[in-house]
Amino acid sequence: MVKAITPVRVDVLNFDGTREPFDATELQTRLIGCFLAAGRGDSSFMAEDIALAVEYTLSHVDRPESVFGRGEIDAAVIRLLEEAGLPDVAKIFRRGQPETRLLVGASRETLSGLLRGHLACSAERFERVLGELLAAAEKLGINEASPHLWLELARHFERETEDEEPPCPEPMIERTLTKDEILGLLPPEALTLYKAGVLRINGITMLFPCIHFYLSMTCFAAAESLRPPVIELQVEPLLYKLSGVLENVRTILTEKLGAEEPLPCILSIPDMLDFIAEFLAVTDGAEKTAAELGSILSSRVGGELFKISFS
Repeated sequence: MVKAITPVRVDVLNFDGTREPFDATELQTRLIGCFLAAGRGDSSFMAEDIALAVEYTLSHVDRPESVFGRGEIDAAVIRLLEEAGLPDVAKIFRRGQPETRLLVGASRETLSGLLRGHLACSAERFERVLGELLAAAEKLGINEASPHLWLELARHFERETEDEEPPCPEPMIERTLTKDEILGLLPPEALTLYKAGVLRINGITMLFPCIHFYLSMTCFAAAESLRPPVIELQVEPLLYKLSGVLENVRTILTEKLGAEEPLPCILSIPDMLDFIAEFLAVTDGAEKTAAELGSILSSRVGGELFKISFS
């Protein structure tokens, strides 16, 4: 059975109170600019790992709504940069944050409506959190603040009112694999795809341990001697076979790292839409066709394939 990948939608609560979907590519672009501004262009490859780490974390947080304040996300990015030994990049990223524009008053009714959907706690505990928040605002003389600031303060008091300590998270895998090390571990069928330009795999770092597959559909078509036009029935068995190769590679890398749990997997196919337009002659509904072909490519990959990207 072909499995469908349904990404978790994560929304960002902006400083002006508006919402928009979280965009990992936009975050990566901002980070690359910060690396370049800090004179660390040789380390800008880390921008992708940081953006993916943030996206993965946000999509796995247990909340009634997957909504996060812009300041909350930026604070997480700054912390990642500082922990990675990049305080100069963190400083530039911090300076780039926009100024607050919309202010929300410190009334029980207003804050209750703003915060109720964002806290993963019972109604009784929510009232305790709201009471603590209002008491702190009165003590500090805060009559109004930005929506994201109220949200972050509420989550602070939510943590403070927990009845017991949360379980400690599992430590991140400390082993790493470089691209060259991964290349040396590839089985023959995967090595053939690598040499044909079909398959590429990033090195695995401590910053965000994951297996990131890159596929070129243009090189795939050349390797399989495909000539347009083709039909999906011709392509699907080939993609299903390719999915088995990806699973074999995933298993080998997981065993090499000694990971008890499967690493998250990411599948990037930047030329999928071009392939669909040229070889399948599909223009209307190309995104739907891409999702269907992507599902076939992921159908035999074990563990968690948390993201498929076509751009």
